[in-house]
Amino acid sequence: MRARRARPPGYTDRVSSHAKLVQSHECRQCCTFCDRVVHPAGCIESSCPYLYLYDDEASGQRYMGCLGNVFRVEIDVEVFEDAERTRQGYGGVRMSGRPTPRCRTSVERAYEGDGDPFACVNPGFFDQPETGPDPAESLELRDRL
Repeated sequence: MRARRARPPGYTDRVSSHAKLVQSHECRQCCTFCDRVVHPAGCIESSCPYLYLYDDEASGQRYMGCLGNVFRVEIDVEVFEDAERTRQGYGGVRMSGRPTPRCRTSVERAYEGDGDPFACVNPGFFDQPETGPDPAESLELRDRL
């Protein structure tokens, strides 16, 4: 039987790694406020195996979401398709998890402005984020049998 390590007085549980992940998807170092977003249209284009659809029996609406929690919102498919028919498309949703190599991501700025308060002090935030494994690779069994 393993002995449990005593917690230092005054401390509760450890801070989850989710807090670090959230910080890696947002930058608040200047007045612009930038967020990393993932574009659901890219999920459809790449046939991402994490993308799911479900029909809500009560409302009759169809929703889509991400099993990998790259984004946590569930999107009304009808609204998404209507927006995709426009010139600007549906756009991005805030990233909440680690993207896969298939994910189409970008950075969106909340505020535009002039002068030093809006000058970017973290240009590395615009680099591509670290990606996790591609789920489709682990599902492909033909070469391993």
